[in-house]
Formats: sequence, structure tokens, C-alpha cells
Amino acid sequence: MEGFINYLPEGCLYEVIRRTSPDTAHNFSLTSTSCRSMADSDFLWKNFLPSDYATILSRTVDPVVFNSKKDLFFQLSNRHVLINGGKMSFGLDRGNGAKCYMLSTSMLDIDFADAPHFYWRRISVDNSRFSEVMEPMFHCQLGIRGKIDCKALSPKTKYAAYLVYKLTEILDGQYYRHPIGQIKQRTFVTVGKNITKNTVYLEPDYGKYVSKIFNEWKIAYENPEFDIMGTISAKERADGWMEVELGEFYLEKDEDGEVQIKLKENDAQGLKSGIVIQGIDIRPKY
Repeated sequence: MEGFINYLPEGCLYEVIRRTSPDTAHNFSLTSTSCRSMADSDFLWKNFLPSDYATILSRTVDPVVFNSKKDLFFQLSNRHVLINGGKMSFGLDRGNGAKCYMLSTSMLDIDFADAPHFYWRRISVDNSRFSEVMEPMFHCQLGIRGKIDCKALSPKTKYAAYLVYKLTEILDGQYYRHPIGQIKQRTFVTVGKNITKNTVYLEPDYGKYVSKIFNEWKIAYENPEFDIMGTISAKERADGWMEVELGEFYLEKDEDGEVQIKLKENDAQGLKSGIVIQGIDIRPKY
């Protein structure tokens, strides 16, 4: 491979590498000494950074120190940074360089969050990106809404929005359970006239457990993201939190308007506490 690359003009080599993925560009620098300089150059890696990266970095809570654009890319793809006074986090997708965000609870509209009877409280927990998360204190229906400007995201990218949370066991009779995790929730993700609607359970694999009751494991296995009723199952994240997909959407180039995200309790049984909400994660979906 290196022998073939040696015959390529530098301009041609640049055009080849910039049309690949960030990981492929990085691998070029590891496998070919002749193209290492090009594969590590700021001239190349500016193509994998968003055009407004300098503006975004000006909004970070703590300064981001980097030695090169390649170094900056891998910092942002390995770990989110806090922006907008700590109300959001920002990062880059390692696969394609698309922008990723998480909206903290301070940017979400949560039913009864500001009610005078203090249905919710803000607390600090370990392993959260944000200084505060939210936990319900009393019975109320779960309703969460969030939004983000389309232009803040990367064009021509398929995204999905995820609720990030933890379930806490509460005593229900003689047993500790996650009652809120077993209540159906309806979700809506709207971009312009396009609406994605889903039904989700907050308890991981609870939809598949329901499927087992009806002896329909085969259908659940063939489409592991859904159970037989088309319900999306939550899953555990690598960071110890849980997440459930609220819906997916695709952004065309220079799309105006907002992405509106909504979760609403479907069964109207009332929130029985047992949940801690960190925020809504918005990232590319493959």
C-alpha cells in the first residue's frame, strides 16, 4: 500500500484522505510514513471539524487546550465539553465528525418542575455531565419536552434523541421494583412536518419480558430494538446511566426551524418517583 501511495501527488493524496472517515485518516498516519505529514495536518483535519467549531469553543465553560486540529477532534470525540454556562454538553461523533449535544434538565420543560408544591427537586449525583439532575418527590404524570435549533446540528445526518436517566428501586408492598419503568411512555420527535412517534418502556428489556409472556421471542429477537407491540426497549449505557430512544430524524442541508422532542406518560397512572433525569442526548444514529 505504501509503495502505491508514494506515487500519488500530494494534492491527490489530500483529496483521497479527506473523503474518508476520521478513523481512516488517522490510520493513514499510522500505516504510511510517506503520508503521515498530510494525514496529521491541520489542513486535512479542519475538514472533520464543524465549520463553526471556534464559535462553539468560545461558549465552553472551561477552555479547551489542544495542540492541533487532529488533537481537538479526538478530544471532542472522546469526551463532551460543557457549553452555555453548563446547561448543555457538546462533542463530535467519532465516525463522521457530526455534532452531538446533551440538553441538561435546565433546558427541558418538565411538567410540574416549577410547581409550588415542589413535585421535583434538583440534586447532584456522581457520574453526571451536569452539576444538577432532577428527581421527582411526589406523584405526578411524567411529561418532558426539549428542543434544539436545526442549524446547531450537522446537515445531511440521521440523528436520534435519547432520554438519559437512572431508575431507583422503591418499596412496593413487599418487593423493591421500578414501577415507573413498567409504564408505557409515548414519544414524539418533530422536525417541520415530519413526526416520529414511538412507545417506550423506561425499564431495560421490559418490552421483551412482555413479549415472552406471549411466546413471541422470535419476533423480538429479529428486531431487538422493539418488542412485538413496536415498543422501544431502554438499555444501559457504558457510563452507568440508562437511555431510551425517543425518536429519529434526518436533517437536510441548511434546514430551518427546531427539532422538538417530547415524552408523555401513556397510561396516565401517575409518576411514582423512582427516576433521576440527566437530560436528552442528541447524536447520529447508524
